[in-house]
Amino acid sequence: MKNNTSIHAVLGAALLFATFSACGDNGGDTTGSTGDNTTNPSGSSTDSPTTTVSGSTTDNPSTTDTASTTDNPTTAGPTTTVDPDTGSTGGDPGFVFPQNPFSDYEQIDRHGAVEAGTAGIGAKEGLGFTKGQDVTIRDAYNASNPVEDIAGMWVPEIAKSVMFFHAALDDDLMGAGLTPATFDESIAQAGPVLIPDTIKYDPTKPTSYPNGRKLEDPVVDITLAAALVSLKKHPLTVLADLPLNPPKNDVAFSAEWPYLAPPHAP
Repeated sequence: MKNNTSIHAVLGAALLFATFSACGDNGGDTTGSTGDNTTNPSGSSTDSPTTTVSGSTTDNPSTTDTASTTDNPTTAGPTTTVDPDTGSTGGDPGFVFPQNPFSDYEQIDRHGAVEAGTAGIGAKEGLGFTKGQDVTIRDAYNASNPVEDIAGMWVPEIAKSVMFFHAALDDDLMGAGLTPATFDESIAQAGPVLIPDTIKYDPTKPTSYPNGRKLEDPVVDITLAAALVSLKKHPLTVLADLPLNPPKNDVAFSAEWPYLAPPHAP
Protein backbone atom coordinates (compact mmCIF):
# COMPACT_ATOMS: atom_id res chain seq x y z
CA MET A 1 0.00 0.00 0.00
CA LYS A 2 1.45 3.27 -1.05
CA ASN A 3 1.17 6.62 0.77
CA ASN A 4 3.23 9.73 0.54
CA THR A 5 2.77 10.78 4.13
CA SER A 6 5.43 10.08 6.74
CA ILE A 7 4.11 7.50 9.19
CA HIS A 8 5.46 9.39 12.18
CA ALA A 9 4.12 12.75 11.00
CA VAL A 10 0.65 11.41 10.20
CA LEU A 11 0.24 9.62 13.51
CA GLY A 12 1.57 12.62 15.37
CA ALA A 13 -1.01 14.82 13.68
CA ALA A 14 -3.75 12.30 14.44
CA LEU A 15 -3.40 13.06 18.13
CA LEU A 16 -4.84 16.50 17.40
CA PHE A 17 -8.00 15.13 15.79
CA ALA A 18 -11.24 14.93 17.74
CA THR A 19 -12.36 11.43 18.70
CA PHE A 20 -14.61 10.04 16.05
CA SER A 21 -18.33 10.34 16.87
CA ALA A 22 -20.01 7.51 17.48
CA CYS A 23 -17.89 0.18 40.25
CA GLY A 24 -23.74 -4.18 79.50
CA ASP A 25 -23.32 -6.31 82.06
CA ASN A 26 -25.94 -5.72 84.73
CA GLY A 27 -27.45 -2.94 82.70
CA GLY A 28 -27.12 0.71 83.59
CA ASP A 29 -29.82 0.74 86.32
CA THR A 30 -28.54 0.09 89.85
CA THR A 31 -31.81 0.85 91.63
CA GLY A 32 -32.03 -1.08 94.89
CA SER A 33 -28.27 -1.40 95.45
CA THR A 34 -26.17 0.41 98.01
CA GLY A 35 -22.95 2.21 97.43
CA ASP A 36 -20.93 -0.77 98.69
CA ASN A 37 -22.59 -3.01 96.07
CA THR A 38 -25.01 -4.57 98.66
CA THR A 39 -28.45 -5.29 97.26
CA ASN A 40 -31.52 -4.01 99.03
CA PRO A 41 -34.43 -5.97 97.53
CA SER A 42 -37.15 -3.62 98.63
CA GLY A 43 -35.38 -0.46 97.73
CA SER A 44 -36.16 0.91 101.25
CA SER A 45 -33.65 2.13 103.81
CA THR A 46 -31.76 -0.39 106.01
CA ASP A 47 -30.66 0.05 109.64
CA SER A 48 -28.26 2.60 108.32
CA PRO A 49 -29.82 6.07 108.05
CA THR A 50 -28.42 6.18 104.59
CA THR A 51 -30.98 5.43 101.87
CA THR A 52 -30.22 4.30 98.33
CA VAL A 53 -32.34 5.95 95.69
CA SER A 54 -31.86 5.25 91.97
CA GLY A 55 -28.35 4.01 92.45
CA SER A 56 -27.02 6.96 94.48
CA THR A 57 -26.11 7.21 98.17
CA THR A 58 -26.74 10.31 100.23
CA ASP A 59 -26.73 11.33 103.90
CA ASN A 60 -30.08 13.01 103.43
CA PRO A 61 -32.84 10.44 102.93
CA SER A 62 -35.06 13.02 101.25
CA THR A 63 -32.54 13.87 98.60
CA THR A 64 -32.37 12.08 95.28
CA ASP A 65 -29.26 12.36 93.20
CA THR A 66 -29.60 10.46 89.95
CA ALA A 67 -26.47 11.93 88.46
CA SER A 68 -23.97 10.44 90.90
CA THR A 69 -22.30 7.04 90.61
CA THR A 70 -21.49 4.27 93.06
CA ASP A 71 -18.08 3.04 94.08
CA ASN A 72 -18.46 0.20 91.57
CA PRO A 73 -19.83 1.66 88.35
CA THR A 74 -21.21 -0.76 85.79
CA THR A 75 -20.75 -0.87 82.04
CA ALA A 76 -23.81 0.04 79.99
CA GLY A 77 -22.94 -2.40 77.19
CA PRO A 78 -20.35 -3.22 74.55
CA THR A 79 -18.85 -0.29 72.71
CA THR A 80 -19.87 -0.07 69.05
CA THR A 81 -17.07 0.85 66.66
CA VAL A 82 -17.98 2.39 63.32
CA ASP A 83 -15.56 2.10 60.43
CA PRO A 84 -15.05 5.68 59.13
CA ASP A 85 -14.57 4.48 55.56
CA THR A 86 -17.31 1.89 55.14
CA GLY A 87 -19.78 2.90 57.87
CA SER A 88 -19.75 -0.71 59.08
CA THR A 89 -20.64 -1.27 62.74
CA GLY A 90 -18.90 -4.60 63.10
CA GLY A 91 -19.22 -8.12 61.84
CA ASP A 92 -17.62 -9.07 58.54
CA PRO A 93 -15.09 -6.35 57.70
CA GLY A 94 -15.66 -6.90 53.98
CA PHE A 95 -12.87 -6.07 51.58
CA VAL A 96 -9.52 -5.21 53.12
CA PHE A 97 -7.22 -3.56 50.60
CA PRO A 98 -3.45 -3.65 50.98
CA GLN A 99 -1.66 -0.37 51.52
CA ASN A 100 1.54 -1.29 49.71
CA PRO A 101 3.26 1.48 47.76
CA PHE A 102 2.96 1.51 43.97
CA SER A 103 6.61 0.51 43.64
CA ASP A 104 5.80 -2.93 45.11
CA TYR A 105 3.77 -3.85 42.03
CA GLU A 106 4.65 -4.67 38.43
CA GLN A 107 2.28 -3.48 35.68
CA ILE A 108 1.72 -6.34 33.24
CA ASP A 109 -1.37 -5.24 31.31
CA ARG A 110 -3.50 -2.26 30.33
CA HIS A 111 -6.61 -2.19 28.22
CA GLY A 112 -8.20 1.24 28.04
CA ALA A 113 -8.43 1.50 24.27
CA VAL A 114 -9.97 -1.63 22.81
CA GLU A 115 -7.40 -3.90 21.15
CA ALA A 116 -4.69 -1.23 21.22
CA GLY A 117 -2.26 -3.66 22.85
CA THR A 118 -3.17 -6.62 20.63
CA ALA A 119 -4.28 -5.50 17.17
CA GLY A 120 -2.31 -2.26 17.47
CA ILE A 121 0.99 -3.69 18.71
CA GLY A 122 2.87 -6.50 16.98
CA ALA A 123 -0.17 -7.52 14.92
CA LYS A 124 2.04 -8.94 12.20
CA GLU A 125 3.15 -11.57 14.73
CA GLY A 126 -0.44 -12.69 15.34
CA LEU A 127 -3.24 -11.45 17.57
CA GLY A 128 -3.05 -14.20 20.19
CA PHE A 129 -0.21 -15.87 22.00
CA THR A 130 1.27 -18.94 20.39
CA LYS A 131 4.13 -21.10 21.59
CA GLY A 132 7.45 -19.66 20.57
CA GLN A 133 6.00 -16.26 19.70
CA ASP A 134 8.11 -13.27 20.65
CA VAL A 135 5.86 -11.08 22.82
CA THR A 136 8.62 -8.76 24.05
CA ILE A 137 7.13 -5.77 22.25
CA ARG A 138 3.70 -6.34 23.80
CA ASP A 139 5.13 -6.83 27.29
CA ALA A 140 6.94 -3.52 26.93
CA TYR A 141 3.75 -1.84 25.70
CA ASN A 142 1.67 -3.21 28.59
CA ALA A 143 4.26 -1.95 31.07
CA SER A 144 4.18 1.60 29.69
CA ASN A 145 1.71 4.41 30.38
CA PRO A 146 -0.50 6.93 28.52
CA VAL A 147 2.07 9.71 28.96
CA GLU A 148 4.45 7.65 26.83
CA ASP A 149 1.71 7.03 24.27
CA ILE A 150 1.21 10.79 23.86
CA ALA A 151 4.96 11.26 23.47
CA GLY A 152 4.78 9.00 20.39
CA MET A 153 6.66 6.04 21.83
CA TRP A 154 4.42 3.49 20.06
CA VAL A 155 3.59 5.42 16.89
CA PRO A 156 5.89 3.39 14.58
CA GLU A 157 4.57 0.07 15.89
CA ILE A 158 0.91 1.09 15.53
CA ALA A 159 1.59 2.34 12.00
CA LYS A 160 3.10 -1.01 11.01
CA SER A 161 0.08 -2.84 12.40
CA VAL A 162 -2.36 -0.63 10.49
CA MET A 163 -0.49 -1.27 7.24
CA PHE A 164 -0.38 -5.00 7.99
CA PHE A 165 -4.16 -5.18 8.37
CA HIS A 166 -4.82 -3.21 5.22
CA ALA A 167 -2.51 -5.44 3.20
CA ALA A 168 -4.23 -8.55 4.55
CA LEU A 169 -7.87 -7.45 4.56
CA ASP A 170 -8.53 -4.75 1.97
CA ASP A 171 -9.46 -7.26 -0.73
CA ASP A 172 -11.90 -8.95 1.66
CA LEU A 173 -13.47 -5.61 2.52
CA MET A 174 -13.94 -4.79 -1.12
CA GLY A 175 -15.38 -8.25 -1.73
CA ALA A 176 -17.99 -7.44 0.91
CA GLY A 177 -18.90 -4.25 -0.90
CA LEU A 178 -17.04 -1.96 1.51
CA THR A 179 -14.57 0.81 0.76
CA PRO A 180 -11.27 0.42 2.62
CA ALA A 181 -9.90 3.51 4.29
CA THR A 182 -6.68 4.99 3.02
CA PHE A 183 -3.73 4.97 5.39
CA ASP A 184 -4.30 8.63 6.21
CA GLU A 185 -8.01 8.02 6.84
CA SER A 186 -7.24 5.10 9.14
CA ILE A 187 -4.90 7.18 11.27
CA ALA A 188 -7.29 10.15 11.40
CA GLN A 189 -10.25 7.93 12.34
CA ALA A 190 -8.67 5.50 14.80
CA GLY A 191 -5.61 7.40 16.03
CA PRO A 192 -7.43 9.55 18.64
CA VAL A 193 -9.03 6.42 20.11
CA LEU A 194 -5.92 4.25 20.24
CA ILE A 195 -3.52 7.01 21.30
CA PRO A 196 -3.33 7.31 24.26
CA ASP A 197 -4.51 3.91 25.45
CA THR A 198 -7.33 5.21 27.66
CA ILE A 199 -11.14 5.28 27.75
CA LYS A 200 -12.26 8.68 26.49
CA TYR A 201 -15.49 10.22 27.79
CA ASP A 202 -17.18 13.55 27.16
CA PRO A 203 -20.23 13.88 29.49
CA THR A 204 -21.81 16.40 27.12
CA LYS A 205 -22.18 13.72 24.45
CA PRO A 206 -24.22 10.49 24.41
CA THR A 207 -22.54 7.58 26.17
CA SER A 208 -21.64 5.05 23.50
CA TYR A 209 -18.26 3.74 22.43
CA PRO A 210 -15.86 5.38 21.68
CA ASN A 211 -17.35 8.04 24.01
CA GLY A 212 -17.29 5.92 27.14
CA ARG A 213 -18.44 2.34 26.85
CA LYS A 214 -21.72 0.50 27.46
CA LEU A 215 -21.86 -3.21 28.16
CA GLU A 216 -23.68 -3.91 24.92
CA ASP A 217 -21.37 -1.84 22.69
CA PRO A 218 -19.70 -3.96 19.94
CA VAL A 219 -16.38 -2.30 20.71
CA VAL A 220 -14.10 -4.53 18.61
CA ASP A 221 -16.23 -4.14 15.48
CA ILE A 222 -16.36 -0.37 15.97
CA THR A 223 -12.59 -0.09 16.46
CA LEU A 224 -11.83 -2.21 13.40
CA ALA A 225 -14.27 -0.17 11.29
CA ALA A 226 -12.50 3.03 12.31
CA ALA A 227 -9.12 1.55 11.45
CA LEU A 228 -10.03 -0.17 8.19
CA VAL A 229 -13.17 1.23 6.55
CA SER A 230 -13.71 4.66 5.06
CA LEU A 231 -16.19 6.43 7.34
CA LYS A 232 -16.84 8.91 4.58
CA LYS A 233 -18.79 6.19 2.82
CA HIS A 234 -19.92 3.90 5.65
CA PRO A 235 -21.28 4.36 9.21
CA LEU A 236 -19.09 3.55 12.19
CA THR A 237 -21.30 0.52 12.92
CA VAL A 238 -20.88 -0.99 9.46
CA LEU A 239 -19.01 -4.08 10.69
CA ALA A 240 -21.16 -4.46 13.82
CA ASP A 241 -24.27 -4.47 11.62
CA LEU A 242 -23.12 -7.39 9.48
CA PRO A 243 -25.59 -10.33 9.55
CA LEU A 244 -23.00 -12.70 11.07
CA ASN A 245 -22.77 -10.62 14.25
CA PRO A 246 -25.26 -11.36 17.07
CA PRO A 247 -27.63 -8.41 17.61
CA LYS A 248 -27.36 -8.59 21.42
CA ASN A 249 -25.76 -10.51 24.28
CA ASP A 250 -26.90 -14.13 24.43
CA VAL A 251 -27.88 -13.68 28.11
CA ALA A 252 -29.74 -10.55 29.22
CA PHE A 253 -27.79 -8.10 31.34
CA SER A 254 -28.96 -7.35 34.88
CA ALA A 255 -30.68 -4.06 35.72
CA GLU A 256 -28.77 -3.90 39.03
CA TRP A 257 -25.12 -3.76 40.04
CA PRO A 258 -22.85 -5.22 38.74
CA TYR A 259 -25.14 -5.35 35.65
CA LEU A 260 -23.27 -8.23 34.02
CA ALA A 261 -25.21 -11.27 32.90
CA PRO A 262 -24.92 -14.38 35.09
CA PRO A 263 -22.25 -16.83 33.92
CA HIS A 264 -23.13 -19.86 31.84
CA ALA A 265 -23.46 -23.13 33.70
CA PRO A 266 -20.31 -25.29 33.41
